[in-house]
Amino acid sequence: MSINKAKAPVAAAYTGNRVMSVTSRAVIILFSLMVVYPLIFIILVSFKENREFFANIWGLPEVWRWSNYRFAWVNGRVGTFAQNSVIVSVAAVTSSAFISAMAGYALSKMHIPKAEVILGVLMALNFVPGVAIFISLYSQTISMGISRTLWMLILPYMAWQIPLSIYIYKKFFDSIPQELIEAARVDGAGELYAFLKVILPLVRPATATVMAFSFINVWGEYMWASIAASSSSRIQTLPVGLLYFRGEYGIDWGAFAAAIVMIIVPLLLLFVYLQKYFIQGLTSGAVKG
Repeated sequence: MSINKAKAPVAAAYTGNRVMSVTSRAVIILFSLMVVYPLIFIILVSFKENREFFANIWGLPEVWRWSNYRFAWVNGRVGTFAQNSVIVSVAAVTSSAFISAMAGYALSKMHIPKAEVILGVLMALNFVPGVAIFISLYSQTISMGISRTLWMLILPYMAWQIPLSIYIYKKFFDSIPQELIEAARVDGAGELYAFLKVILPLVRPATATVMAFSFINVWGEYMWASIAASSSSRIQTLPVGLLYFRGEYGIDWGAFAAAIVMIIVPLLLLFVYLQKYFIQGLTSGAVKG
């Protein structure tokens, strides 16, 4: 009897764990389908023509029309928009990451007075809505002589990514022992050399996290891009270009979906490439904090 009583709590705990495991997996599968299905849907639509799209919106394409991608790239000017987006994103992301890394290192390791206050002020800037500064920002870019150029997009995008990026870098640099930096200085390394060759390689997860977040924000930003593009159609990026994506008799939904796929693919490839470091960056605070 006592043995049966001892087994009862174990069996109950096993049953509870089993139910929790099944429930959690079901929830994960459900949310995964919610994320994956729209992507599958837009890929299927990208191979259809308008007649097929309206006749059977949820079905498979009758013919897999790869020509939709060629039409979107050439006739829809996706190639031009993509070129602008790549230039703007790469320039803004890399420059903001480098500046943020240096600022985060300075706030963490160079004994700057009131470093936490400075960091708090920078983080508070993230809560300022963009629409509150667009008018003054537009006027400032005109006075700087960078309107109608890609610099009108690059500089604001770079500035908007810096506060959060500095915060992420500083928290990573805080976890690096000061003795490591002192050893590099004793060996004759200057401050810049120690930062570039010794310290920066140790925070690759932070760099991956910063670049992934920044690239997603810049690549898909629409509001400021549309305002800047009003000064010149030559600086239109992909999100703005899609707004004017129309065929001869209206929107060509197959080509339109093909253009959307070409916007999404770089984000997926970037995340897959940086996935290892990105996850480390998200979890390191809980481990080291």
